[in-house]
Amino acid sequence: MYEIRVDREKLLLDVRVTGFITPDLAQALTDEVRVAARTFGPPYGQHVTLYDITGLKVSPGTTVDVIQAAWIDPSIRHLWARRVAYCTPSALARLQAARLREARADIGIYATRKEALAWLLAPSDAPDTRAA
Repeated sequence: MYEIRVDREKLLLDVRVTGFITPDLAQALTDEVRVAARTFGPPYGQHVTLYDITGLKVSPGTTVDVIQAAWIDPSIRHLWARRVAYCTPSALARLQAARLREARADIGIYATRKEALAWLLAPSDAPDTRAA
């Protein structure tokens, strides 16, 4: 299950993911995130995206593979956010999110939503606080 909220004032896509995500559901989610990103209009890619995976159960590796494929697809890269953060208190879920850095090294991974939003919404010249 997931929900996507668009905050036009902050140029923020707020994606909340809960439960168990199959590869098919991950594909549907990435498709819907692209649709939501297009609502910001040109220039595309100036928004930020928060993936709140606090309620996510551990996903199969094939689900992570689907998400990675979306990150590296050159035909849709212009729609992806200028900054992306994942937040979850789960160490295992943070490890899975860290796997996504194989496709996009600039992903921020945080234990709390507050930390993730602070990094996403900070000025672009602010210090980089991404978790390792």
